[in-house]
Amino acid sequence: MVWFEALKGTITALQNIIYLISNALLIPVMALLVGGVAVSLFELGRFVYEFIQRRRHPSRIDEIAWIFCEKATEESKVKSGEELSEALRIIRSKGSSRLVHDFINDLERLRGIRDERILKVQVEKLIQDYEEKAAKRTEITRILVRVGPMLGLMGTLIPMGPALLALSQGDVVTLANNLIIAFGTTVLGLLIGGVAYMMTEVRNRWYDRDLRDIAYICEVLFGEE
Repeated sequence: MVWFEALKGTITALQNIIYLISNALLIPVMALLVGGVAVSLFELGRFVYEFIQRRRHPSRIDEIAWIFCEKATEESKVKSGEELSEALRIIRSKGSSRLVHDFINDLERLRGIRDERILKVQVEKLIQDYEEKAAKRTEITRILVRVGPMLGLMGTLIPMGPALLALSQGDVVTLANNLIIAFGTTVLGLLIGGVAYMMTEVRNRWYDRDLRDIAYICEVLFGEE
């Protein structure tokens, strides 16, 4: 029976350690939830600003192929630096997102390259860099989509232990306080996840369109790659 008592004591000690660790995590979890709400509101402000800008300046990139066909500039293939600058000026005037405008500005810096092979490699590398940049723009909200509900669940479960203990002892005040924390953290976690999910989905659609515009621009300017 000695081993049974030792095992029972070990289980009790482990339970106490888990209880202490879980209770110690409550304050960090609550702080992270408040921080997550602040980050979500900040990202929501950026999202609304970007939405207004896109509505105000809709993309008309698809018009450039007709313009270049009319100009018949070497079968719509741009080779010289002067031709590239003029073509990018036309494309920039069509209005589009900030991501596409930044790409056009970076593309214009390549106008001094005369070697077609090097130019092709540089343009391909630039496209890959902008694919990575588009992914980074949704990185924060993609993290919040997963982490927000996780923190909300942790904030729900952690106070339930003290709440059940208070219930067994008839301490209604402690029970009520812990339930308020549990339900409040659940709401915050779901709020963070829901807002972040909405922004992520819409931004993914925006940036997919931007990347298609970038590929279209390169196809019109340089032809088959």
